[in-house]
Amino acid sequence: MIKPIISLTLGAVLLLGGCSSYKMEIQQGNYISREELAMVKPGMSAAQVQQTLGTPLLMDDFHKNRWDYVFYLKAPDGSVQRSSVTVFFQNGVVQNIRNDAAPVVVTPK
Repeated sequence: MIKPIISLTLGAVLLLGGCSSYKMEIQQGNYISREELAMVKPGMSAAQVQQTLGTPLLMDDFHKNRWDYVFYLKAPDGSVQRSSVTVFFQNGVVQNIRNDAAPVVVTPK
């Protein structure tokens, strides 16, 4: 009777111990590759931009002519990758595109 209880207790401790060390990758937003970004040109319609880049993470009611595509990735090792692309529209077509040059990777200290 004691052996099964000890075995179950030991098994539970090992399983719970493994859970505490597990760290998952956290991804938020839209990852936009250089190739996808290169396809967006001034003069494109909002529908064409959405077809190319997907739905923007931020569409502000106060700035309807601006779409923000933000990407955030936190890896299990603690490093963080961030990037953003902002598309500005005028009269329903792309006027300007602003992006950070490359995703910023911040490693933990």
